[in-house]
Amino acid sequence: MKEGNLMHYITACLRIISNKDLNEIMREFKKLEEETMKEDGCIKFHAYPLEPSERKIMLWEIWENEEAVNAHFTKTHTKNVQKQELTEVEWIVKSNVN
Repeated sequence: MKEGNLMHYITACLRIISNKDLNEIMREFKKLEEETMKEDGCIKFHAYPLEPSERKIMLWEIWENEEAVNAHFTKTHTKNVQKQELTEVEWIVKSNVN
């Protein structure tokens, strides 16, 4: 990590808005996780469901820099999940740590 470069930590809670089965939705997010972990600048990307009755998914992400985060949203695998309209962001917390 370069001196003065801030690592980006993101935690997000996604509310499931699709009527699809939770297992089917999680398969999509696990594919997203697998592909995202291959991205330059991705240190950690983990998607996991909360209590099934809540129909929510948590994301834990650690990125080397803001450019890597921004690039993530241009990737085909990210756009594929977004266009399925499976979830919406309930809340997100971002922090930058040197």
